[in-house]
Amino acid sequence: MASLPVALIVPEAMQRKPDAPYTKILVEAGFEIRYPRNPTFPRGIGGEGETIHELQGIHAVLAGGGEHYTAEALSALPELRVIARSGVGYDRVDVDAATRQGIAVCITPTANHEAVAEHALALLLALAKNVVHNDQLVRSGGWRTTINRPLRGRTLGLVGLGRIGRSLAVRARALGMGVVTFETRPDTPFVERHQIEVVSFERLLDVSDVVSVHCPLCDETRGLFDAKAFARMKHGSLFLNTARGGVVVESDLLEALRSGHLGGAGLDVYQVEPTTADNPLFRLDNVVLSPHIASGDTLAMENMGIEAARCMARLLHNDWPEGAVVNDELRDTWQWPTQ
Repeated sequence: MASLPVALIVPEAMQRKPDAPYTKILVEAGFEIRYPRNPTFPRGIGGEGETIHELQGIHAVLAGGGEHYTAEALSALPELRVIARSGVGYDRVDVDAATRQGIAVCITPTANHEAVAEHALALLLALAKNVVHNDQLVRSGGWRTTINRPLRGRTLGLVGLGRIGRSLAVRARALGMGVVTFETRPDTPFVERHQIEVVSFERLLDVSDVVSVHCPLCDETRGLFDAKAFARMKHGSLFLNTARGGVVVESDLLEALRSGHLGGAGLDVYQVEPTTADNPLFRLDNVVLSPHIASGDTLAMENMGIEAARCMARLLHNDWPEGAVVNDELRDTWQWPTQ
């Protein structure tokens, strides 16, 4: 009897949940389920060597966001056929190498955008209303009135107006904020319906009271927010990043915050992840931080798992998941090998 194809479920929040809907989808499709030997593997601490170790004998992986799927790692994994990312970012995957090796790289484009938008809004509110500072003040026995920032009537600049950017735009408009965006391919009906102005990157920096990043990390966006960009932003403005740490030159952000030119930053992502306790950003009281969890609320995690599992199941049965495969050029030649 032929052995079952093996699926590895990597994200920490999804491990060892046999009754979860995504696990059931994979089992019903015909996969044997395994989990990482090291449950913290998705944090990416072990580099490509740990990827090679964990994925030996694996045919499809429901991937997290931190593992390293480099060309060297993929070349050492000849049985791997699918990398289904639970999320939309795939900068840790060498897509060209995967394509050469016939590995389909999938994302979950409709599962987590609202969660990220909610998290970005939470960071913004925490900054504008001094939530962290006031919590610490009251817990320590203090009682000093501080003046908060209003959001109504202020301008939010969205760098990227994909699903996440659009979700945050709707929420910002509900708070009475004006919205501008830098987006090369804007959804014109959406922009018109919500009265969003499409502007250049430079214009966005000039007019925004809050700048929020929602673009992918690629050659064009790597280091986009450097000293020049921060200097152009309004004095006292706020900066949010729930996209990718590599979009920001972290040392330049640090200097802009230290100097007082920027009023604060809300960060969920960092240049190096996991970032370390000695990161100088952590010593600033005008920064609110979270550990790359914007997409990870309970509903989004389940939906990402379901969407990724469905991609894996469809590909196992040679059914191409339309709109979810990054290297769509594999479509015409796709065939799951017989055991």
